[in-house]
Amino acid sequence: MNRYILITVTSLFLSTTILAQKNSSIELHSDIGFFNSGIDARTLLNSFAYIDQEQKDAIVNSLDENNSFHIDIHNSILFSVNRFHLSFGNHISSYGIFDKNLVDLVLNGNYSSDEINYDLTPLEGNFYHYSDIGFGYDVSEKLKTTLSLIAGHQFISGEVSDFNFNSGANGQYVNYDLSLEAYETGNYADLFENRNDYLELNNLKSLFRTNGRGMSLSFDYESSLKNIEYKISISDLGFIKWGSSTNKYCVSTSQNITPLEINDFSQIQLSNITDQFDSLRTIINPTAGSYTFVLPARLNSSFSKQVLYSRYCDSYTFNLEHRFGIYTSPRIAIDFHKSIKKHEFVYGYHIGGLEKNGLQFKYNYKADCIHLQLFTRQASIFDLNSMYGVNVGVGVKFLFAKKDKDE
Repeated sequence: MNRYILITVTSLFLSTTILAQKNSSIELHSDIGFFNSGIDARTLLNSFAYIDQEQKDAIVNSLDENNSFHIDIHNSILFSVNRFHLSFGNHISSYGIFDKNLVDLVLNGNYSSDEINYDLTPLEGNFYHYSDIGFGYDVSEKLKTTLSLIAGHQFISGEVSDFNFNSGANGQYVNYDLSLEAYETGNYADLFENRNDYLELNNLKSLFRTNGRGMSLSFDYESSLKNIEYKISISDLGFIKWGSSTNKYCVSTSQNITPLEINDFSQIQLSNITDQFDSLRTIINPTAGSYTFVLPARLNSSFSKQVLYSRYCDSYTFNLEHRFGIYTSPRIAIDFHKSIKKHEFVYGYHIGGLEKNGLQFKYNYKADCIHLQLFTRQASIFDLNSMYGVNVGVGVKFLFAKKDKDE
């Protein structure tokens, strides 16, 4: 960890030294997003307190057969001097897919007058936290490339390939078949036990401990063709190799559970409980070893064209975003731009990706020495019934120009 601190401090010192001598800029970006495809904001807010049967039914009925969630938190700082760029970033990503019947089972249990038969797949999830240092270079006026060195902090990944659940009438018995493969690394026990320390910004060394190393590449290209400006970028072409302390879980089991009939709580024997835990320990027996995780690559493209003689729109932009291995279909959006002096307002609508269709908004301010950007990919805040996530992003760019000696 100490060498990463040394690299960071040295890089910051060199960056600030260069900034004082040449035309340059500093950019700060922060983007926080929580998305899901099944439960709208109003239903979710009504579920924070006591959940009655009506609210349980509302949650289940709002879900599709297959549902997803998606969390993205990115913070970065970028130093640019002529054709060279240096960046520092911290990233948290999580995504998953789950079946509607699983939520029904969690909320309502398996006690029913009818027999229950559920196939609870698809069921998979992923969480990873890492920091990176990026070294960028403008190959030409149109093409930029960046190499990033990665320090991985925490990682969890799991996929259930088979999960059949069967319960008898009135919960008389439970049968299930389960097959899964999972990986995890990171000091999770310490993180949960000392969570108050992290909220108070204490003991951050444990949170940013290096448990894996990797690298990634990105390419950005922009040009114009017949009055259409276009940009194409591909990023996160890389991997993180998690260390030898990574635990691998392979579970394949079939269980038949018959509930105990208890007329008197004194009849409960401790062995009834410990036997179940012993059975779980036999099933869940991890092995340690390194694991290479391939980052989900991002492909982004945008095409912009000016609109002439319109009071309400100066230009429009068509955007396409795809994350390989995550999105089942690309995220497609169209934005309409309107500028008023130094201010630009951008309104848009998006479909696809891991989000419900919805509105998005962006505000840009550009002055000679500072650029400001505020945006959200979930702009349906005034209609909670159509709001399926929260997203807030901010960007600030400071521009520095070298002064002539005669000035």
